[in-house]
Amino acid sequence: MGTPVRHFTASAADGREYTVRIERDFRYDPYRDFVVCAHCDWSPSLLTTRRIDDMAAEHLASAHGADGGLSQQEDEGFRKARMIMLPIIAVLLIALFVWLGNS
Repeated sequence: MGTPVRHFTASAADGREYTVRIERDFRYDPYRDFVVCAHCDWSPSLLTTRRIDDMAAEHLASAHGADGGLSQQEDEGFRKARMIMLPIIAVLLIALFVWLGNS
């Protein structure tokens, strides 16, 4: 559906870990996130006022029995891309402002 941005992980009583991913589709709307379970076909409509982390925790607990040790982590690839792109954009903006100031 999109690029994984963040994931929630919780463990069940039998020790298995379950994951819900937050994915972002940059092609259409860069700020529209989708919630997708990695273990079943669950992907709710986000036309709601509920918070994404509450929805993910509730799904992991009710559908998979994973209510222990809920953790939230940013996806490594997304974090690295953000760490590279932010300084590049900042330098480009500074160069643009300097160029416009000299014109």
